[in-house]
Amino acid sequence: MKKKLLILFAITTVLSTGGMAQLNLYGGLNFAGASTKDFVKFDISDWQNYGLLSENPGSAEGRVTIDLTKVKPSSINPGLYGGLSYNLNEKFAVLGELQLDLSSLSLFSAYLGFNYDISQSEKFNLGICPKVGYNAGSTDLGAIDVLPGYTPPVILPEGTFNNGDKLSMNFSGIAINIGLKPQLKINDNISLIGLLGYNISFVKTDGLLCNGVALPMTAPGIVKSDGSARQAAICPKITSNGLSLQFGLSIKIG
Repeated sequence: MKKKLLILFAITTVLSTGGMAQLNLYGGLNFAGASTKDFVKFDISDWQNYGLLSENPGSAEGRVTIDLTKVKPSSINPGLYGGLSYNLNEKFAVLGELQLDLSSLSLFSAYLGFNYDISQSEKFNLGICPKVGYNAGSTDLGAIDVLPGYTPPVILPEGTFNNGDKLSMNFSGIAINIGLKPQLKINDNISLIGLLGYNISFVKTDGLLCNGVALPMTAPGIVKSDGSARQAAICPKITSNGLSLQFGLSIKIG
């Protein structure tokens, strides 16, 4: 949350420099493609302390299964976007933009960029608009439920995980977008806008989070969902390399 506030403050500061004379407020719907890696099932186990139940029926191993397939984003994800642009001259504007992905990941993005109009007429402009940003978000993995036959809680060097504890996974990474931005003027203050762009982003997990305890995916307690002690060897990632679309309104506010 602190990162989000700092980014928002930076955007607001940049755009407010030089007064409110040529500010535009814009926003609308955002659509972006996504692909994932390692969104699979895995287990959390304290086999290091208590051995494997699969090998010793008297073991007090605790084990819980995490199923990332249930929160895997779809290939096309809808969202909302909004921002401010500041016209430095008739053709060139700097901008700051916020996006919220409405998929199961609740991904928040903040961008800085500019728009340069390569074609202008009385009613229609066409610009080129590159943006660089940062993505951060999380997904709710529900409450821990130790598997039947296993012994709660799951006790790891990083912390203890009890039945009913809330589990989440955080994601973050950089993003780059460049596209063509058409603008159709309705009147002197309101325009219909769009963006046909190409997006490149690399978002990966920072690990599991439970009761303030961070559990990296490289921890020995992150194992395969086969009853064994084999490390899961996964690093869930989301990439968004492909077309992106935006539709919205722009309103002159100064």
